[in-house]
Amino acid sequence: MDSGGSKFSDVGGDHATHEGKDAVPLFIFEGSSVILPLEMDKSMTVTAASSLLDLALGQLPYPMLVLDTKRRIVFASPAACQVLRSDPDALTGRDLTDIVKAEDPHWLSTDPVDRLGTPRSGRKLKAKVAGARRVLRVGVWPLGEDGTDQGMLVSVRDGRSESDPEEVKDHLTSLGELSACVAHEIRNPLTGIRTTVQFVTSKLGAEDPHREPLGEVIAEIDRIEAFIEDLLLFARPAEVTRAKGDLNALLTRVLDAMVPQFEEAKVEVRRNLSPDVPPLNFSPDALQQVAQNLLRNAMEAMPEGGKIRVTTALKRFRSGRPPIVELFVSDSGHGIPESLQNQIFKPFFTTRPAGTGLGLPISASIIRAHGGRIAARNRAGGGATFRVILPVEEGEGDSA
Repeated sequence: MDSGGSKFSDVGGDHATHEGKDAVPLFIFEGSSVILPLEMDKSMTVTAASSLLDLALGQLPYPMLVLDTKRRIVFASPAACQVLRSDPDALTGRDLTDIVKAEDPHWLSTDPVDRLGTPRSGRKLKAKVAGARRVLRVGVWPLGEDGTDQGMLVSVRDGRSESDPEEVKDHLTSLGELSACVAHEIRNPLTGIRTTVQFVTSKLGAEDPHREPLGEVIAEIDRIEAFIEDLLLFARPAEVTRAKGDLNALLTRVLDAMVPQFEEAKVEVRRNLSPDVPPLNFSPDALQQVAQNLLRNAMEAMPEGGKIRVTTALKRFRSGRPPIVELFVSDSGHGIPESLQNQIFKPFFTTRPAGTGLGLPISASIIRAHGGRIAARNRAGGGATFRVILPVEEGEGDSA
């Protein structure tokens, strides 16, 4: 935020015109004028105008403070009082630095050098307010014209209640690095354990009763390793490198490879792959994982067997919108409970004892990286349908 770029007009200064009426400009906030239309006629006294301004300021939904030249509070909006956990009478006349005891002694400075690097939304400030440690988001703008100091306007918000995109990015980067470290530290001993168990098993006779429990140990190790893979993929998603490809061909390969799993689960799979689907730009490895995740999810929804239908379609719009390709994966299970429909794409949410809760969030992340969407709904006849929408880029659907 450049403190020099946002000037605040003195309330008693020159009049501005707003929709054909004389008006008093209250202030300019981050480049946008907030105008109070005020019909000026001879019957309006200075006292009446001042009262109207006080009323207008009191209705501001923004957490704003007005300070005089000695940094004492002359006005505090109701929203600012809520943030500072006080009331106007207790705040008025007090030095703001006595109320917000910040670690940075220059946080109220309007010197451009002190404000370098401050974002337009304000800076985050660690401070003590009413004896409690707080994180606030504050913005400071000088009041006055031609370099004169007539006070300042201060915005103050709860910094912990908002998401800073840069902080979110840093948090996700840290999460990815932590996940990689944890995965490395877990994988090494797991590999050693697995090798030892396999060696011991190889020395046992075919009828030895210890073979079965050792086999279960190996199965659990494999499950942990699969979870680590999912965790790494979720925390540090791979770069999506796209190339022109045939979605129907990819789905055919996935379905063919999973035939043994379908047979073991007593699941009948029906394919309805439309020949109208044009070549698309996608990452084969990434979309293969999405397809596998959705098919496994469908199988797990039918523990006693059932039917899965895989459908693709090209959808055009009369409005001239670019066409889309749709992929539907439907099952004949019990459907998604209504209370859980808003949670199934949340990380680590699962209703299955052996589930990781990462398959659907990973799939959603991959589809978003392709510029698409994924959603789920229950079918009228029972079961659920997952719908994947992929955009058709310009020229891709012309020959379809």
